[in-house]
Amino acid sequence: MIFDHAFVKFSSSKYAKITDCFFLLEIFMNSKPRLSTYWVTCADGLETLLQEEIQGLGIQNIEKFPGRLIFKGKLEDAYRVCMWSRLASRVLTPIHVHELDFTHDARDVAEELYEGAMNFDWSLIFAPQSTFAVRLHIEREIKVNSQFATLRVKDGIVDSFMEAVGKRPSIDIKQPEITIYALAGKTEHTYCLDLSGDSLHKRGYRHYMTDAPIKENLAAAILQKAGVKDRNPDIILDPMCGSGTFIIESLMILTDRAPGLVRRFGFNGWNGHDHDLWMSVKNEAAERHQHALSQPLPQFYAYDADWEAVKATKQNIIAAGFESVLDQIKIEERTLADWPDFQAEGKTAVIVTNPPYGERLGEKASNRALYLGLSALLQKNFPNQYAAVIAAAVEQADVLAFNDPQILRLMNGKLPIYIRFGTIKPATVSRPFLAEWQPQQFEEIEGAVEFANRLQKNMQTLKKWAVKENIYCLRLYDADLPDFNVAIDLYGDRLHVQEYAPPKTIDPEKAKKRFNLALQAIRAVTGLGRDAIFIKTRARQEGKTQYAKQSTASKRFIVQEGKAKILINLTDYLDTGLFLDHRQMRLRIAAEAKGKHFLNLYSYTSTASVHAALGGDASTTSVDLSNTYLNWSKENFVLNGLTVDHVDQQHQFFASDCFEWLKEGHEQYELIFIDPPTFSNSKKFYGTFDVQRDHNSLLKRAMNRLTTDGTLYFSNNYRGFEMDEEVQAMFNVEEISNETIGLDFKRNQKIHRAWKITHHPV
Repeated sequence: MIFDHAFVKFSSSKYAKITDCFFLLEIFMNSKPRLSTYWVTCADGLETLLQEEIQGLGIQNIEKFPGRLIFKGKLEDAYRVCMWSRLASRVLTPIHVHELDFTHDARDVAEELYEGAMNFDWSLIFAPQSTFAVRLHIEREIKVNSQFATLRVKDGIVDSFMEAVGKRPSIDIKQPEITIYALAGKTEHTYCLDLSGDSLHKRGYRHYMTDAPIKENLAAAILQKAGVKDRNPDIILDPMCGSGTFIIESLMILTDRAPGLVRRFGFNGWNGHDHDLWMSVKNEAAERHQHALSQPLPQFYAYDADWEAVKATKQNIIAAGFESVLDQIKIEERTLADWPDFQAEGKTAVIVTNPPYGERLGEKASNRALYLGLSALLQKNFPNQYAAVIAAAVEQADVLAFNDPQILRLMNGKLPIYIRFGTIKPATVSRPFLAEWQPQQFEEIEGAVEFANRLQKNMQTLKKWAVKENIYCLRLYDADLPDFNVAIDLYGDRLHVQEYAPPKTIDPEKAKKRFNLALQAIRAVTGLGRDAIFIKTRARQEGKTQYAKQSTASKRFIVQEGKAKILINLTDYLDTGLFLDHRQMRLRIAAEAKGKHFLNLYSYTSTASVHAALGGDASTTSVDLSNTYLNWSKENFVLNGLTVDHVDQQHQFFASDCFEWLKEGHEQYELIFIDPPTFSNSKKFYGTFDVQRDHNSLLKRAMNRLTTDGTLYFSNNYRGFEMDEEVQAMFNVEEISNETIGLDFKRNQKIHRAWKITHHPV
C-alpha cells in the first residue's frame, strides 16, 4: 500500500510540508491498494523485448520510451518485475517532481536539483540510520557538472532530514541501503526511489570474469529473442563461452529460475516495503524453480580456447547454484578447429556465442576471418539449426551464412553490439572445379587455336589427378607455348592469369593483341566469365619491389587446400598469398606435424604453419619481416578456428629478420621449414640477402634450433642454386625436389628445389 509517487508535489513552506506529511501517512494507512507509477529501465534496443516480458508477468497498459517503460500497477507488480525480469536494468518509482520556475534568466541546474530535493520530507521514505546514494541522469542539452549536481542532490536530502528529524543519513556509494535516482529535465526534475538497488543485470553469480563479457540481461535478451525456451533444444552450444554467461542464463530460463531469487534489492530499507508480500513472491519463485529442476535438460557444451575462461565458466555455474547439473554440461578447453562430433543428427540445437571481437582480437580484418571460419563450422556441424552470434560491426555479422537473418542492435555498456539471428544454411558440397569441368565446344579463335588446344589438353590431363587428390588450387598452364607467355592458375573457381612481360624487341601492340586472344581462349576453354578472371603482368621483381602492393581493389577469397582454408588476394599483390608450387610440401608438413613444435622461417602468409596446426602440432612459430603478411597469417589462423595472440602462445608470430631471430633465441623445434626469397634488400633489413651466398650461414643457425631427431625442409626458387658442400658435410642432406613438385608443375621441374636435412646420428 503506497501512494501515487509520480504526482505528489510539495510546497517549500513548512506548513505545506507538514500537511503533505499527514496526507502521505493517511495514504500509508489506507487499506485499499493504490496504483502507483513505475519506471523500468533497459539498454537501448531492448524496449520491445522488455515490454513483451513484462506483459508476460500480467502487467498491461505499458508506455514505451527510449531506454525505459512506464506502467501503473500495484506494489506486487513492481516486486514481480524485480524478481522475474531477465532484461530490465532498474525498477524505479517516482516519489517527487520538482517543477521549474522560468522567471529567471539563467538556469542554475545544480541549485534547482538541491531545491527540489530539499523540498521533500525524505524521512517518509527511509530512516536516518540508513545509508544512501544518489544517481543522476541528465537529459540532453542540459549543461551542468554532473558530479557537482549529484553532490547538491545529496545535500538537499541531508538538509531535508535535518529539518524534519534533526538527524542525517550517511552516504555509501558502493553498497547503499537506499538509492535515489534523480532525472534532471528541461521543465522539471524527478526524484525516484530505485527499488532494484544494484542494476538488475547483476545476478550475483559472476564471481569470475573474462575480457569484454556481455551483461547478463543482454545475454538473456538474446536467448529470449532466439526462443531458447520455446524451441526446447536437445543441444545448447557456446563455442567461445568466456565466463559462461550464455550457459548460465540458458540454465536459468530452462529451470524457471528467477534472476532475482538470491540477490539483494534496494527496497529493503524503504519505509513502504511490504516484507510479507515480498516473501510470498520469493517463495513462489523458489517453488517454481524446484519444480522445473526435475524436468529434463538439454546437453550443454561450453568451450573456450582460454583455460582461464573454462575455469571461470565452471566456477560461475557453481556460484549460480547449478552444481547439481554439471554432469550435463561439457566444459572444455577447445579451439574452433577442435570441435568434436556432436552427434546432432535428428536433434534440435541452439548455438549462441559472443566471439572475441574488437579489442580482444585486434585487427578488423581478423575479425571478419573469424566470423567466416565460425560460419563454415556451423554450416558443417549444425545445418538447419538456430544460432545467435554477437558482432562488433554489421559487416562482421553479415558474413554468417544464415537463412532469413535478423539483426538486433544493443548497447553493451557504451559499446554497440549487433546480434545476427537465423537458421544456419547447410554447407554446399564442395568439389574441385575440374571435377565438374568438361571440354567446351566453341568456335575456333583465329590466332589462338594452338593455345586453346594446349590449355584444354592440360585441363583434361590434370582433371583425374585433381579430383582424386582433392586439389582446388593448381596451375593449368605455364608458358607452354612461346607465343603465349602466360601463367594460368586456378584458385577454386577463379583464374589468376599472369602475363610475363614481353621483351622490348616485341611490338607492344602485337603483344597486347596476342594477350587479348589468349584471354578469349581462356574464357572459351574454362567456361568462366570475365568477373572470375584476374589479370596481372609479371616482370622480374626483387628487393623492395618484390612484395609491393600492386592495386587497392582488394578481391579477397577463401580457397581450400587439404584441411586448410586459405585467404587469397587476387588483385592487390603480385603474389596471391599462396605459392602453388609448394602445395605438396605443405601437405607433407601437415602429415608430419602431429605433436611437434614447428618453425616456419620466411613464413609469408604462414600457410605452412596453418597446415601444421591443423595437422595437430604442439605449436607453431612463424617469422617474417613483413607485418602485412603476418597480419594476413593471423587471418589465415582465425579463419581455420585457430587462436592467435593467445596467452598460451601456442601459435606465435614474429616480425623479424630471420637471421637475427635465430641468433637471439634458443627454443628447439622438431620440424622446421625454410623457403627464403632469392634476393632481398628490404628497408627493415640492414644489408642484403642472397640465397646462394647466405644459405650456408642460414642453415647452420637453423640446425642449431632443430632437435637431434628433428627434420628441416629447405627450398628456394633460384634456378642456378647449388647446395653448399660444408652444409652437406655437416648434416644429412637429401634432395627431395621431385617429391615436392605436383603434377601441375612437372613440366617445369626447375620451379623450385627442396631438401630434407637432419642431424647425423649421435
